[in-house]
Amino acid sequence: MTEKTKITTKKLNVFYEEKKALDNINLEIPAKKVTSLIGPSGCGKSTFIRCLNRMNDTIETCRVEGKIIIDKEDIYSKDVDPVLLRAKIGMVFQKPNPFPKSIFENVAYGPKIHGLTNSDDELEGLVIKSLKKAGLYDEIKDRINEPGTSLSGGQQQRLCIARAIAVSPEIILMDEPCSALDPIATAVIEELIDELVKNYTIVIVTHSMQQAARVSQQTAFFHMGNLVEVGKTEKIFSMPKQKKTEDYITGKIG
Repeated sequence: MTEKTKITTKKLNVFYEEKKALDNINLEIPAKKVTSLIGPSGCGKSTFIRCLNRMNDTIETCRVEGKIIIDKEDIYSKDVDPVLLRAKIGMVFQKPNPFPKSIFENVAYGPKIHGLTNSDDELEGLVIKSLKKAGLYDEIKDRINEPGTSLSGGQQQRLCIARAIAVSPEIILMDEPCSALDPIATAVIEELIDELVKNYTIVIVTHSMQQAARVSQQTAFFHMGNLVEVGKTEKIFSMPKQKKTEDYITGKIG
């Protein structure tokens, strides 16, 4: 069975004013798999992930060239509404960023603004379902009206994941979702990723090669704005084709 491709980038270039941040990126991201983006700081991983939901549109100095196709649609075409696009693509950031609202309202926010439910009961059901999917409900069910900011860091990150999945996205982007968390909270998030990938296409930027090896099926190695190599995760880590990939994995460049 051939893998279905969810996202394709063709000749993707990104500039911040005159500085080129990404150079001619051609990458296919398979559906319902985890793709890890690895590489040193400043190599373009976060810039790349922000292109996939047009978050770079919010940066005045940023210019994006080339094509990004999601389900056969060029997301940078004039007919695409970025707001609707972002509803289809959940985003989880490096630092947990719950809204200054209750746990319930954090998750209910997206479904409310997109009009996804028809009654309070339906909304409550969706919030509970999303919290369960994020592996958080059992821990907070008696505190659901307390502020989201009252949770621990790891719980806040799972709340942000619940918030992302509440609008029924097809893709979840994670920009170093565990870098602010301790090892135990990280393990919980990694287990959650294993569960979520059954239903979502996940792209994760990670500084931890061990994490990439644990959670992803495909790994792409970026270096200085270039995509050096992409392939099955176990191949990239055991038999990389490019010397630069091998040097990065063995710690010679960082």
